[in-house]
Amino acid sequence: MIEPKPFVKWFDRKFDTNIDIVQFEDVLSRMEHFPAVLNQLLETYPKKITTIKTGAKWSVNENVGHLILLEDLWRRRFQDIKDGKPDMSPADLNNTATDQASFNEQVLNELTKSLSDERAKTIVLLKGISKEDLLKKSTHPRLNQPMNIVDFMYFVAGHDEHHMAAMRSIIENLEHLPIADF
Repeated sequence: MIEPKPFVKWFDRKFDTNIDIVQFEDVLSRMEHFPAVLNQLLETYPKKITTIKTGAKWSVNENVGHLILLEDLWRRRFQDIKDGKPDMSPADLNNTATDQASFNEQVLNELTKSLSDERAKTIVLLKGISKEDLLKKSTHPRLNQPMNIVDFMYFVAGHDEHHMAAMRSIIENLEHLPIADF
């Protein structure tokens, strides 16, 4: 029997900040295709499933909404690095905007469309990055470690995958419950 990997809290994760800039295209592809992969995973689930909260954890809709809200921060941080700022823009570590946004009142396919639209803006920004900009670094405020553009892209792609794993876990746990009319 294969044991599942333990779910590591996002704030407990460590990140390699020595990603070779030659990996730019590979990491860009991961980021670019993420909304489509997520949509494919979620497209068949009804609102009854995607809006259920388990304990204090976010629902599927809230996870997607959180990803939408962060795209603006990601773009600001990429721009911070490109502009040579010593520190990246800070995040709201309490995720207040996500908690207050009422994502469970929204339709999931509209949320995934919005995520796709926001990510497309981020991809356009990244495709405009010069080779010189790839060498610049700014310090990530929470991790207190310098990152270049590719390091931070890797961070964002990891954040995407973290939330996809969380959503898969929610769905798998709910599918085993005797909730009528899935």
